[in-house]
Amino acid sequence: MARIYLARTRTELGAERLVVVKQILPLLAASQEFSRMLVEEAKLAAKLTHGNVAQVIDLGREDDVLYIAMEYVEGFDLRELLGQCSKRKVPLPIEFGLFVVLEALRGLDYAHRKRDDDGRPLGVVHRDVSPSNVLVS
Repeated sequence: MARIYLARTRTELGAERLVVVKQILPLLAASQEFSRMLVEEAKLAAKLTHGNVAQVIDLGREDDVLYIAMEYVEGFDLRELLGQCSKRKVPLPIEFGLFVVLEALRGLDYAHRKRDDDGRPLGVVHRDVSPSNVLVS
């Protein structure tokens, strides 16, 4: 669906930080329906502010390429961690596994319960909960 880049953003006064930029593949960006759905999803995600949810910083289009800039989370994904444990034949400590699952559930619970300024549910549903989408920092 997208190419992912690590980028550095700078403000006019010189402050900078790392961000992740998801650049939608041109083939998919050409689809008005796909672009519309992605923009709506990014707008919803931008309303979420929680320690266990990566923050959407920007949504835009550059040279007809749709992109989303998101908070950079230093660390690795759970798929990578589990793969390394398997490769080295080291079990993941149960306490750590439970902690990761609990924190992921806290983020999901927040997103699913989030309401707009008028008190209406945002209707956020994460459709791709998987080890590769759980970041461990």
